[in-house]
Amino acid sequence: MRLRSFAVLFSALCATLGWGQANTAAINQQNANNLCRVYFSTPKPGGSAAFEAGRKRHNAFHASKKDTFTWNTWAIDTGDNAGNYVTSSCGHAWKDFDEWEARMGKADTADGAINLGPNTAASRNGFYVYRADMSLGPANMAPAPMTQVTVHVLHPGAAPDFIAAIKKINDALSKQADRPKTSGWLQLVNGGEGPTFVLLNARKNWADFEPLSKSVQDVVMESYGKEEGAAIYKALRDSTARTFSETAIYRADLSYIPKK
Repeated sequence: MRLRSFAVLFSALCATLGWGQANTAAINQQNANNLCRVYFSTPKPGGSAAFEAGRKRHNAFHASKKDTFTWNTWAIDTGDNAGNYVTSSCGHAWKDFDEWEARMGKADTADGAINLGPNTAASRNGFYVYRADMSLGPANMAPAPMTQVTVHVLHPGAAPDFIAAIKKINDALSKQADRPKTSGWLQLVNGGEGPTFVLLNARKNWADFEPLSKSVQDVVMESYGKEEGAAIYKALRDSTARTFSETAIYRADLSYIPKK
């Protein structure tokens, strides 16, 4: 009997592991070309204007080299990071960065040291993947004038529960025909504290921050009922170590878009 029980348990475990591997493979394939490299820059005190001028010169360098990557820039307007700048290039596979490094790397570093370094107090960068399987908006959305950014830093090992809860919330929201479908999720994969997930909500202007008639939680409770809805939000709370938010203003004048 003990041997039979072990055999049943082993078969169930193998089935579970097989499903997990297949599910992971499907998610990886869906997000294979959704990688972003994101640079965070803090100008020296009083040096924002000089930093922006340097960014424009650095963008001119990219144009002179006919860089094929798009580099979009945002200015952080609220929160603890207000005054900082974020520049990113998205829509890539890992191998794309090897090709870019071989073609642009040394020259880019040298030009950045001249045009960005003297006016930068601190900088860091990391790789994020746009989680299309967690997002209501497509990965290739054009930058919105403003973005509401909410960063979730999770407890170790809590990512599966967090992801499952987000997907349930999205299922409820996707059934609301009149609700905007512009939200997207980034997951940090290298270059910082993790597990970290970043929710991006596109906004046209400040008026667009006005709450809708039904909150997300209202929609979830109506869709799943109070008991299951409460369990979904409990999973989010239990998964999350800390959360903070900020607003990012898109700066087309500080962005580099390659000519086609």
